[in-house]
Amino acid sequence: MQKNRRQVERRKVLWGARIASLAGDRYLRCMAKDISCAGARVNIEDQQFMDEGAYFLDLRNRFAYEAKVVWQRPPELGLQFIRGYRFDEVPSDKVRAAIAAEY
Repeated sequence: MQKNRRQVERRKVLWGARIASLAGDRYLRCMAKDISCAGARVNIEDQQFMDEGAYFLDLRNRFAYEAKVVWQRPPELGLQFIRGYRFDEVPSDKVRAAIAAEY
């Protein structure tokens, strides 16, 4: 049996979210499968690879996490959260515009 190396336990979820490149030129639908305060496992709808850095957009709580992509096994990604922002505080103008277009 493989030992769980995570410091924080993740809880299983199944909700729609978005993932965006840090520059905002890629904005994709995804499904959060498990999440903690330290990271998440997501399933990307389009099965596309992401850059090393991305924003995970939690639509339920209107919160964006700057994240490091720590593994990719399409269609899933493992994300490690670096810092968090309210939607209106996201540093990328393109990502803020994409979020605003959904509401």
